[in-house]
Amino acid sequence: MELRRWQSKAISQAYSQYSSGINHFMCLATPGAGKTIMAALLAKRLFDAGMIDMVMCFSPAVVVAKDFQKELEAQTGKKLSGQLGDDGCSLTYQAMISLDTSFWQILENHRVFVIFDEIHHCAAMEEGNSNSWGETIYRYISGKSAYSLALTGTPWRSDNIPIVLADYCRESGRVHCDYRYGLGQAITDNVCREPSIIAIDNSSIQV
Repeated sequence: MELRRWQSKAISQAYSQYSSGINHFMCLATPGAGKTIMAALLAKRLFDAGMIDMVMCFSPAVVVAKDFQKELEAQTGKKLSGQLGDDGCSLTYQAMISLDTSFWQILENHRVFVIFDEIHHCAAMEEGNSNSWGETIYRYISGKSAYSLALTGTPWRSDNIPIVLADYCRESGRVHCDYRYGLGQAITDNVCREPSIIAIDNSSIQV
């Protein structure tokens, strides 16, 4: 498979970071850039290097979770339906709330690569100051996964609660992303189209 340049660079950077002992990587990539394929190929590289035993993926919608499962299975050659004997699963954030503590023991007993799609849906600064999805990640996954990958196209929240697992720049207050591939770069690369914004009955919009 011929990768887009940003995908190749992000995979190499994440792998290098993991190999150096840093186990979390946050990637900002504009919608439509190909984050799913990038994440799946990074998982394959970790499997091939013998660095992980399993992969878990969490995303905000059933259709996205299914797409991730298909892509991960296609690229890694692993079965990820979450059944006994499989090499992982792809679930929604909503589903994680119903999982009991015995499920999370997997992270204690195996080297698990955890992928978070659209991580900005999950907020947690500390236990008790979070939404339910962020609380689950903070309690059961943070510090326990072998490696984790956070993906987002919009790295901010309107409620000002910090995104779980994210580092913030002290000066600007913005999320620190290990790799950024913005809309401007994507348009230049012909990866996605320039957005068309139509203002209706509003004369005070500023760009």
